[in-house]
Amino acid sequence: MNSRRQIGRALVDAHAIRERIASLAEEIVRDQPPSDRPLVVVIVLTGALVFGADLIRALPHRMKIALVKVTSYPGTATTSQGIMASGPMPEALHGCDVLIVDDVLDTGRTIAHMRREITAAGAKSVRCCVFLRKDRPDAFSTPCEHVGFDIPDAYVVGYGLDFDGEFRNLPDIREFIEHIE
Repeated sequence: MNSRRQIGRALVDAHAIRERIASLAEEIVRDQPPSDRPLVVVIVLTGALVFGADLIRALPHRMKIALVKVTSYPGTATTSQGIMASGPMPEALHGCDVLIVDDVLDTGRTIAHMRREITAAGAKSVRCCVFLRKDRPDAFSTPCEHVGFDIPDAYVVGYGLDFDGEFRNLPDIREFIEHIE
């Protein structure tokens, strides 16, 4: 069985991404105004790395940044394989305001897992910001305070998102199409 991989149409272009990050930062500031205490931004690796980097530069908060590795699409999988966390959650979250930054909200499992862990660590507040939310019932029923873009339920690459480690460097979000022959 052979497969042919193809990058499809752009769903979100680079210009729209830049504009939306600026407006997401404004939304976050309205919901969580800067204070004398640092905001802890937990970026879910590796997919949210590019989005998270751009978002934190747009926020005026004092902040601490924590990186957490959580995988649900390992290797060549194009459907979620469940949560696989590698490494511990950030320490010293007790009494902190936390913003979870993730790439794609589809099943809701990663966000639910992260909220449980961070709440159990004693965070004062936990909010979520996702770059993309797929048009799926699970995604829309998962609480998430800030959403960059709603997209069709398609496998996508670019702007940090990958297929088997590739295509993260594309400046926009594109459909990924795999033809099985």
